[in-house]
Amino acid sequence: MSARRLKSKVSGLLGPAARLVADLGIPPAAITFAGLVLSVFSGWGIATGHFLRAGILLILAGFCDMIDGETARAGDGATASGAFLDSTVDRYSEIVVLLGALFYYMARTDGAPEVGTAVAVFAALAGSLMVSYTRARAEAVGTSCEVGLTERPERMVILIAGALLGAGAFRVAIWVLAVLANLTAIQRIRYVLVATRD
Repeated sequence: MSARRLKSKVSGLLGPAARLVADLGIPPAAITFAGLVLSVFSGWGIATGHFLRAGILLILAGFCDMIDGETARAGDGATASGAFLDSTVDRYSEIVVLLGALFYYMARTDGAPEVGTAVAVFAALAGSLMVSYTRARAEAVGTSCEVGLTERPERMVILIAGALLGAGAFRVAIWVLAVLANLTAIQRIRYVLVATRD
């Protein structure tokens, strides 16, 4: 299922909850920053080897990420600045989670550092940021760019599934993310080059 279809289905399910949150007067920006705080604690959980706890916190952070925009639209408060803030904070959320993973693999107390997996974490982080950057640059030159294997929802699912299933599965998730995120960035680069070719 594509990220667009996934977002559409989730939006339909979250509509009533978003309306309730909007009626309670909770600002969408507060939800956005709550997601960031949850991501920080999730990253700390990964850094300390508490993967199940980190996975649960990532689910809650993902919920905040999905409902903040819906809440803004439900309360007729959607703005360009809000969308910008949401997108920017999302990048920080990914960074702190993967930073926790980098710390875990480089500063393990139960064995030697896993340098190879740490490099995969760096590649996953670079790929994730490049996926977002290529889309932003594409839109800046007038091209819509929503192609690719792993947008943010898919990347979140990969990390959550890995964390919930434990250390071994999380290691696999990191390698999968490192490959797929960079493939997505490459897909987008190729797409934009073709779309903007005279």
